[in-house]
Amino acid sequence: MEQLNRIPIHEVGLITRQAYNQLLSICLGSLPEEACGIVASRTSAPGDDLSAASPIDTIIPIRNIHSSPRTAFKFDPEQWTSAYYEMQTNRQSLVGLFHSHPSTEAIPSSLDQAGFWPASSISYWIVSLADRSSPRIQPYRRIHGGFEPLELVFA
Repeated sequence: MEQLNRIPIHEVGLITRQAYNQLLSICLGSLPEEACGIVASRTSAPGDDLSAASPIDTIIPIRNIHSSPRTAFKFDPEQWTSAYYEMQTNRQSLVGLFHSHPSTEAIPSSLDQAGFWPASSISYWIVSLADRSSPRIQPYRRIHGGFEPLELVFA
């Protein structure tokens, strides 16, 4: 956390090592299709700038029901609703969304650009599995109509 003193908090994606490893496991387990879901925190308080200040400690996969799941994702609406309700019940906060790119880099695609909320305080995590031996996770924040990369920092 000492590293955080040198980086403006709005430029950081905080995640616990356990959640990081779980995120990788979920995405690798979904191959050859894209995985998708929610990144959440048990430590944030109502009204916090969730994506900036709360370390992600919970990963909730949601079934990908897109008609082309190898190249795109779409949340199963029933699982999304159930996961969101369960998060609220467990006093967790939505920090962001994630999905994987099974064969491309962790850079938002044109489909990602079109499908993500235009302005949002939540973060957006892309897991690249293009190099299976060295997967890459890149968090982003949506700012001024584009995606700005955040520095991934372990909490």
